[in-house]
Amino acid sequence: MEINQLIAFELVSRLGSYSKASRYLDVSQPTISLRIKELEKDVGGYLFVRAGKQMELTDLGKGFLPYARQALEVLQKGKERAQSIKEGRRGEITIGTLPTFTSGHFTSIIKEMYTTFPDIQIAIHTGHNQQIIDMLYDGSIKLGMITSPFFNKDLKKLYTIKEPLVFVARPDRALKGGYSIEDVFLTSKPYIMTDWSEESKHWQRTHMSFGSDSIELPPATALEFVQNYSGTALLTESMVSALLEEATLVRLEPNDMPALYREVALVSLDSEQSLPPAARRFLETVRSGSWGQI
Repeated sequence: MEINQLIAFELVSRLGSYSKASRYLDVSQPTISLRIKELEKDVGGYLFVRAGKQMELTDLGKGFLPYARQALEVLQKGKERAQSIKEGRRGEITIGTLPTFTSGHFTSIIKEMYTTFPDIQIAIHTGHNQQIIDMLYDGSIKLGMITSPFFNKDLKKLYTIKEPLVFVARPDRALKGGYSIEDVFLTSKPYIMTDWSEESKHWQRTHMSFGSDSIELPPATALEFVQNYSGTALLTESMVSALLEEATLVRLEPNDMPALYREVALVSLDSEQSLPPAARRFLETVRSGSWGQI
């Protein structure tokens, strides 16, 4: 049973004529006749009977028609879905991201994707750089967001988001007037070192000699420690923006503070041209926004 046979059958039943069906499909009348005969072999009996100039359905044809139409409708829906996937309007995309890049800019990107492409299903997995790279290799994710720089030559960097790093503390630990980086490290009690990149880690270690009271914590723990207890930490601006707006935390701005950033690279094992359409839509969304651009 072929789709062309079902189409011919449905048309003849609707138009009442082999000749009209042949003109509609732009094929010869014998072709329509042959398709109906082949379908009748599969169904097991005559589907039409001639009544004057019209072709009318037999009881067998009447019983078969709803299912033929249902099959054609399902096939049409399948064709439409396949086309929407090809055009990147529908599909699935799996993304790996850092635990510290699941809010702020990342939330804005996901919201934009959901608003613009609601039929693209996004699955998010979290992990550290090597875990994300491993997920790319085993195929469980298609795109990864990792700390840059990275040294795996197989990875293609598709885009980079730069997030400013800022000193934060509780309001009661705020420094007044003009002050220096040295003042921040001397008065932090403790200074909480966070690992955003080799560059930022080296910079923090260099200045930690100003004060001896320091600990090293993961970024999420550092934020919670500063928020609930004491100390100063260097965190991403997107990570603390809501808390700064609420005045739960304050930003410390030494007059000799350099511009420090955490760079997050959007990477894949595939080139941009080889990405599935849904993944290319995600890349386009990331590139079209203003998040993390300095």
